[in-house]
Amino acid sequence: MTLAAPLAAQQMIAECDARLGAQDRVNSRGQPLGSVCAVVQQDRANVHRFGKRDGLDLSDPLFGDPKMRKRIMESCRLAPGYAYLQESVFNGTGHGIVVRGRVFNRNGTLEIVVSERAG
Repeated sequence: MTLAAPLAAQQMIAECDARLGAQDRVNSRGQPLGSVCAVVQQDRANVHRFGKRDGLDLSDPLFGDPKMRKRIMESCRLAPGYAYLQESVFNGTGHGIVVRGRVFNRNGTLEIVVSERAG
């Protein structure tokens, strides 16, 4: 994840690519997850808490903190035009799909916008 230069009222504070694979589609108790944002949250827990990375998972400066990981579900949304990710993540192969998460500070509110990583 890289930090971006601050902007006025809304700023991108971090950006990260993650492969959402089979191990990310279930929670820590092995129960299936139901949304892309839940899978992103589990991916970050797998990277930071459990040391389980898929091939393209990158570390980030925010979600090593368990309190910040808990905020993913309330702050996450799919970018416009990426609703298809819901089906792609859950109907894909075990290798997973690579997404890009952009974390914004929007007037003091955390917002995580998920899209598919290009290329």
